[in-house]
Amino acid sequence: MTTSRGRAFLTLLTTFVLMTLACGGDTSTTDPAPATAEAEPETALPGDGVTVTMARGNWIETNFQNYVVQQLLQELGYEVTDPEEIAPATFYPAVAQGDYDLWASSWPLNHTPLLEGESPDGGTFGDKARYIGKMMASGALQGLLVDIPSFERFGFTTLGELLDNPEAVAYFDTDGDGKADINGCDDGWGCQKVINDTLAKNGWDDRAAQVSATHSALFAESQASFTAGGPVLQYVWTPTAFVGKLVPGRDVLWLAIEPEQALEGQDGVSAVGDACTNDPCTTMFTPSDIVVTANKDFLAANPAAASLLENFELDPLAVAVQAVAIDAGANSDAEIAAAAADWIAANRDRIDPWIEAALAAA
Repeated sequence: MTTSRGRAFLTLLTTFVLMTLACGGDTSTTDPAPATAEAEPETALPGDGVTVTMARGNWIETNFQNYVVQQLLQELGYEVTDPEEIAPATFYPAVAQGDYDLWASSWPLNHTPLLEGESPDGGTFGDKARYIGKMMASGALQGLLVDIPSFERFGFTTLGELLDNPEAVAYFDTDGDGKADINGCDDGWGCQKVINDTLAKNGWDDRAAQVSATHSALFAESQASFTAGGPVLQYVWTPTAFVGKLVPGRDVLWLAIEPEQALEGQDGVSAVGDACTNDPCTTMFTPSDIVVTANKDFLAANPAAASLLENFELDPLAVAVQAVAIDAGANSDAEIAAAAADWIAANRDRIDPWIEAALAAA
């Protein structure tokens, strides 16, 4: 392909020849100037001229995969906004009405009730947006952790047995309201609804209550309680750095419930080995995929982006590694975006076929 410097040189040369001819140069023996071959136009990328508006969940560990998705879309030519932090309960109505095009922070089962929420114009948000791909297939475990000393002291094997024991309820009642306190999820998170709905389904809400606040702050409280020899009844998920601080099987156990006590679709067994209070280990949450959700109109208009998102996979271990780095202080947007770029550079053999398929789809 002719370079811009070469084209400039050819232009000057042509101008010089024309000036020479205009000044009366002898043309009788001068061959006409050879025609200059036209430069081939650069091949347009499918995302050229298209701006993608991204969101991200309001828990910091999810930033890593969102920056990976942002940078891969940029390889296809899209101009992609920095992902904006937002709670799940706010995101699904927003993506349905086109305020955002996508995020890489969806947890099916937890988030499906939000996606299927009733839209103001009729129907559901799922009529306008959908999950796409299997970014991290069964990549997430969730549930309640209970400290091993309490488990051994009271002898329960499930949450129901704990709540049937008035002494155990009193021991886990940290605010004196007569209910065991579960350090749970932020307002607007899907897990908040799952915990509350599970308590209500089983009639446990008169003996247990979820404490909703910033999850990291609640976990710090649980960690401090454990260090002081007190109780722990704490919601947690993986991949995260939290399970490196209160380690299942060493400090805490996943607290099981009976399968029939779980919500519909949340009765799957978690493979946690001996780090559970019961076998099989039904933790209130079926192990979840972690996936992208995107606006359907955006996907239809951008087949290259749809192809990429359908094929994109990310090892949960990579997210766990970044969660540890974030917890250690590498938690700025710039540092997390740089970590995403490093992951992309180290995984070109996996990524290049996704990019090629996306270009073909366009």
